[in-house]
Amino acid sequence: MPPIEQKPKTVTDLTLRSWLNAGSVDRSVGNGLMFVASEASSRSGRASWILCYRFGGRKKEKVLGRYPDISLREAREIALRDRALIQQGMDVAALKRREKLKARETHNVSSLARLWYEREIEPRYKHPENVERVLRRHIKPAIGRLPVDEIRPIHIDDVLTRIVSAGAPTVANDARRYLHRMFHFAVKRKWLELNPAYGFSTFDAGGTEKAKSRWLTTTELTTLAEAMRTTPSFGRPNELAIWLLLALCVRKMELLSARWAEFDLHEAVWTLKPSRTKTNTAIRIPLAPPVIEWLEELKVFSFGSDYLFPARRLVQERLGIRNTNRYPHVGPDTLNVALNRLPLGNLEHFTVHDMRRTARTQMAALGIDRFVAERALNHKVRDVEGIYNQYDYFEERRVALSRWAALLSGMDTLASSFAGSNL
Repeated sequence: MPPIEQKPKTVTDLTLRSWLNAGSVDRSVGNGLMFVASEASSRSGRASWILCYRFGGRKKEKVLGRYPDISLREAREIALRDRALIQQGMDVAALKRREKLKARETHNVSSLARLWYEREIEPRYKHPENVERVLRRHIKPAIGRLPVDEIRPIHIDDVLTRIVSAGAPTVANDARRYLHRMFHFAVKRKWLELNPAYGFSTFDAGGTEKAKSRWLTTTELTTLAEAMRTTPSFGRPNELAIWLLLALCVRKMELLSARWAEFDLHEAVWTLKPSRTKTNTAIRIPLAPPVIEWLEELKVFSFGSDYLFPARRLVQERLGIRNTNRYPHVGPDTLNVALNRLPLGNLEHFTVHDMRRTARTQMAALGIDRFVAERALNHKVRDVEGIYNQYDYFEERRVALSRWAALLSGMDTLASSFAGSNL
């Protein structure tokens, strides 16, 4: 009597669990689908799904995923789709490797920085360009192409060390904060398990920052005026920007990103909305006669733009010259770069950020009341005085800023005469 033919045993989830309980597993589920687990992984109830196939006359394998994350039914469906692709002449293991490489390229530090900037910085920061500049100049060139999951503390240390070595400890402190927040953003989205920037302090970056005290005396301002006027490459628009920063006592980007619509030259007032100030406090700034003259001159250089200081790209395009710029107005680095090129001799180094300190110190020297001077800088008066004294000092500021602007205008005129006498 012929032997009775037995049907192959149907594999179920119960079968899989019994295999895992028995120890290491290397079993076929059918049609090239394998259920594989080592002794250690079987104890934790986990295994891998592997599809075995032949391609180009060679044996190949593709890992489909982990059990129980992928169930028996799901593994069979994936294997069925992959076998259909193999029949069409596609090597599914090679396809997976290419997709994995593409995913790693997508999840590199540059893409993380871009996503973090778009979601966390651009909508919330008043001046996001400051963060963007550190990312573009210091972080992306150093580690931008590396996959996020390969970043280690040694990479963070390298970025900070480079910045400090370049003589920019303050920027290093900024970079440390941005790196910590950026990789925390990645951890929350499961790109990483640990933040590689965790544990780094200001000691590891630029150190504790000292309060800045640089300001320019009247003699130094006169030297600056002569250097600006006699250096052809500096340009009159940059010169006007310096005078306006000093005369108006505003922050750099409050002026450089200003639009003509904010100014009423007839009423001699510049209205800054809360969204345009660092303190989120609106202010009406009186415009002294010399400031009006400088603004009228600046209109010629703005070529009909909405901005007082349009991006040089826009100006050059009107002249038929091609260029690129990230901003519709002059960028935040423009003035400092221009100042660094001036032949100032032995004059102690200073930056654009020292202009407001210069204005405040010079107004004190002119005998201007401290409340008027502080309000001119749009500073909030602290403590009880700041709570109860809501007076704007507008007329007092008009008088004070007129005195200060007249002093600056005299230096500008003197520099113009000096330049003319040397022609």
